[in-house]
This record gives sequence, structure tokens and C-alpha cells, in this order.
Amino acid sequence: MGVDTGGTCTDAVLVDAATRRVVASAKRPTTHHDLGRGMAGAMAAALAASGLPAGAVDLVSVSTTLATNAVVEGQGAEVGLFIIGYAGRITVPCASMDAIPGGHRLDGSEEAPLALDRLVDSIRLMRDRVDAYAVCGMMSFVNPAHELVAERAISMVDPKPVFCSHLASSRAGMKERAATAVLNARLLPVMRRFLDGVRTALDGLGIAAPVLVVRGDATAMPMDAALRNASATVASGPAAMAGYGAAFAAGRLAGEDAGRLPDGDEGANRGGETPGAAEDAAPDTPPPPDALIVDVGGTTTDVTLLRRGRPVIQADGMVVGDWETHVEAVEMFTVGVGGDSLVRPEADGTLSVGPLRVVPLCMAGPLPDPAEWLRPGGRARCICPVRREGVCGGPDGTDSGEHGAPPAQGAPASPSTPAPPPSPSGDAAERAVLDHLQAHGPTPAGDLLRALRLPESTLERAVDRLVRQRAVQVAGFTPTDALHVLGLLDLSGLSDLSDLADLPTGAGNTAAALAGARALAALLPPGARPNTPQDAARAVLAAASRRIEDAVVQHVARREVGGNFAAYLAQRHRHALLRVNVSLGVPMVGIGAASRHLLPAVAQALSTTVTFPGRYDVGNALGAALLALGEGDAAAGGCRASADDGANNGGTAETA
Repeated sequence: MGVDTGGTCTDAVLVDAATRRVVASAKRPTTHHDLGRGMAGAMAAALAASGLPAGAVDLVSVSTTLATNAVVEGQGAEVGLFIIGYAGRITVPCASMDAIPGGHRLDGSEEAPLALDRLVDSIRLMRDRVDAYAVCGMMSFVNPAHELVAERAISMVDPKPVFCSHLASSRAGMKERAATAVLNARLLPVMRRFLDGVRTALDGLGIAAPVLVVRGDATAMPMDAALRNASATVASGPAAMAGYGAAFAAGRLAGEDAGRLPDGDEGANRGGETPGAAEDAAPDTPPPPDALIVDVGGTTTDVTLLRRGRPVIQADGMVVGDWETHVEAVEMFTVGVGGDSLVRPEADGTLSVGPLRVVPLCMAGPLPDPAEWLRPGGRARCICPVRREGVCGGPDGTDSGEHGAPPAQGAPASPSTPAPPPSPSGDAAERAVLDHLQAHGPTPAGDLLRALRLPESTLERAVDRLVRQRAVQVAGFTPTDALHVLGLLDLSGLSDLSDLADLPTGAGNTAAALAGARALAALLPPGARPNTPQDAARAVLAAASRRIEDAVVQHVARREVGGNFAAYLAQRHRHALLRVNVSLGVPMVGIGAASRHLLPAVAQALSTTVTFPGRYDVGNALGAALLALGEGDAAAGGCRASADDGANNGGTAETA
């Protein structure tokens, strides 16, 4: 069984280990308040579709984009970083940082004693501001003694998670090792919740098979190793995607798995595209030796390159957001745009999409009329209290509708628990936000700002922390809503599924999406005729496709030419005096349910084609299964990409 948990959906695929044939697949919404519930729903649905008992599952392989999404959305633990024995400048995104005397030389001998008194004083100053700690000592990959002593000292003063850099990196480069340590510490709670959800789902279904977690370098590791090295899973989803792409390039996605789209989907979103720009892979379609694999998820779009049928592996360490790390992974580019990305109208009449993931209007339940709050200025959001099942609720934190559907047959029952209160470190702003929402229900961000009379930055921080605690959710207009408006997606049946009891009545509410599109249409520049909701929806999909197009161009240009020219090409649409036309020299392969509606426009703009192989809508889950079965050998042994990093590659000294 291959399972992929993304920011929006969780997919499960059953593959016959002997024949590599796909037996069944299923897709269910990711339940962030209780990850095990969504995973169990997808697994149970796949088993039910296959007619097989749980005991037939001999191996489970899981991948996830939750770690990537957490980085893109700026979520995860607040980290305190201790740098030992290095006085140079290091800039990494952590909540607090201090340099402590100590460290080692190249031969492992002590450069200076560890300043324990200074360390303890600094821990006491940090402990009320951080959720986890990272430690990076000079030459600790040769001698980790000071990191280990610091870890013990931290645990005696403040019993919070600690991650030491020597556990994830054995190469020189203080900046990269510090970033890798911070990234691991930041992702510890994300990975712990994910793995706890996996175990809960498997136990509830009676699946006792071994579990592997897909690493970013297209290999797999046991569950306990994933918790010790959370950063290795940052590219887990893209690695599974690469495994799927490698299987397609090798011709292993053929026959029944090269199926067509469901009836009625053919050509649904091909308006204006050039003939042949999008096609479904048929058994006689020659697989591409070189291709861009583009995975359009609910939260992010991931792009990775296939060369000679194999993904390119970034051996020197991947760049995660603005972080240069020592995490070896498939070479990828991630952009914060997907089906559930927030659409923000700008003052000049343009639309911005992402990177924030929100609850689509069609899935959020009753909200104030979007015409009252969907306006320019960055406040096109509605803040909702989370009812006990984890979705937007009314003034008392409960859903205003009645559904009461039982969990799926065979899925573990998950007790409904109230949304968590603010953490002990939560400030008055967080309590004020919760009090207002519990009294008044979902409130537009602008109204909340005026009602609480808080500085905007203070309110933003409070809402961000409450979102991380799953105490509130943010709703807004998204590409998913645009697809509902255009009749390209209909989720109205989801609330009738027995294993989706955590969705509100009216899930897939096209009327709510139409109300948002109508409000957006009034903000678009006037044309020869009044803008309709459908015009607004098409403008949203065009803006989302444009962001994906720019990400594809930037990723390829960075490989081909590098430097400032790649950045210029990615922003070429913003320059009025110089026009640059870009053509992509390789075809694209689309993965993810939303890719069908967004990638044809990208292919047309870049004068290439896009193909959707069989099971493209659950490609990551299938890729995870194939990697576990050894079909990813080509992926794991992919082309190696290495940049010359000077002193950091020589192993003779450690620099920032």
C-alpha cells in the first residue's frame, strides 16, 4: 500500500507486489486536526474497492508533503539555535539565536572549552519564546561532544525537543549545517503528528505490516528514522513523484494504468490551448527520456527534472525556501500555489494566488457574504473558530449543520475533542481573537482588526499561532472555488460519504464559491461588458497557471544559465519595455488532480506539451509504493547534480 498525505488530500494505492499492477486507489481530504482519520479513510476506501482484507497488506510505504508545506507556509515549531565555537555571521529563520564559546578543530581536538554557564543563561532567556532547540557546533561532524553536552544541558533546563546538526550532516559548512539543524527542529512536531497519524490509522484498520517513509532522495527509511531526521522528508512528496515519473519513463505505467480521464472530463479545460498541448498517456505513447514532472497539489506545486528516465539528485544539499541545507534530495523547485491557495485581489485589479493555504469557500460552511470582505489590501480572508471535528464552525465553535455520519467501516473511530486552547506562551492577542470568534463566529480579517484594535502585525502573529495550534482556520477564495464556478469540479457528494463525517453539511457548496466569484468580478478591471463570476473564475485559474509557469521557467533557467538571468526570466511578465518569449525544450508530465485544469495553459505558454499518465491523480501514492517495491531503483540511483561550493566541498575547514 502506498499512501501520500498532502496539505489538502490523502491518497492510498494498493499495488500487487508480484505483478506491480494497481489493484485499487482512493482519495480523501487530509484531516489536519487528526491526520490518522484522513489516512484511515483513504486506506479503508482503497481496501473496500479492492475487496481485500487488511491482512493482505504486506508492506506500507508513505510519503508526505506536510514538511514541505510547513516550510512554504512558515509553520512548524519556533526554534532557538545555539551556535558553538563560531563567531561569523549566520542568518537562518529561527526565533532566537546565540553564539556560545567552544567548538572543535579539524582533527577533532577541542578548540575551546564549552561555556556551560553562558549556555544555561541563554536557555533560560529563550525557553518562553521557543518550542524546540537546534545545536550546531564547529566541526561537530568530526567530534560531536559539545553538541551532545549542550543537548543534555538544554534538556535539564527546558525539556523541549532538541536537534543536533551532526545527526543530519557529515560535511563542512556551518551555515548549511545550522540551517539543516533548524529545519529538523522546526519539523519535529510536524513529523511526530504525521507518524502518530500513520500508526493510529494502521492500528485501527488492523494492518500490521512494516512501514517505510519515503526520503527526499527517493530512498526509504523506517518510521523511527524519519522522526530522528525529519528534514530528510522535506522532499518526500517530490521524491515519490520522481519515482512515479521514473516508472512512466521506463514504460511501467501501461495497459490499464494508462487509463483515460473519467467520462465528461475530456477537454473540460482546454479552451484556448493549442492542439495536442495536453494528452492522456496511452499504452503506445512513447515515454519521455527527459521531462519535467509537475505535481499540482492543494498547497504547493513541485517541479522536478527527469533526465534519461531518472530524476536529478541534488547531492550538495537542497535549497528549502531561502535555506541552503545539507539535505540530499531530488532536485526540485517548490512554489506556494495549489488548489487551496488564497486568492487576493490587488489594488491595480490583478490577482495574487498563494502561498497561504486556506479553506475554500465551497468547503468552509456558513460565512459572512464575501461581498462584504473580499476586497483589495491583503485582507481577503475570513477567520473561523474550529469546531471539534476540525473545520470552520459557528459562534459556539460547532457546525451549524447536522450530519452525524459515522466513520468508515473498518476505519478507527476518532474521539471528537474540543479545539486546543492557546498554549501557555500564548499572549493576550491570541486570547482576544479566540474570545471574539467564540462570541461572533467567523469574522473577516478586516473586521477582526477593527474590533480588537490591535496593530496589524500583532494580529497576524496571533492568527498564525492559532492556526498552527489548530484553534482557528482561515477561509478564502481559491482555485478550487474557481473550478466549482466553472463546473469543472463538484465536491458536493463528499458530505454524503460515510468516512468523511468531519466535513460540514454543504461541502462542495457551489453557491458559496459563486458568491466569492461575484465579489471578485466586481473588483476586476472593467471591459466591454460587465465581468461575470465565470470571468473571475477564469482569471483566478489564469493567475494560478501563470505562477506555475514562472516556477517552471525559474527552475529550468537556474539549471541552464543560473544567476540573475533566471530571476529575470521568472519575472519577465512584469517588464513593460522588453518582451522575452520562453520555450521549454522538454515535455511536462502532470501529477495531481488539479494539474489537469492548470497545466495545459502552462504548456501552451511555454510551447510544449503536457501528458497525464494513468493514475496521475494519485501519482505520489503510486510512486511511494513503487519505490518501496524496488521499482524506484532508477530513481534512487538518479543523475547526480553537484554545485562547486568551494571550501565547503573540500572538507579542510568549516566556513559559513
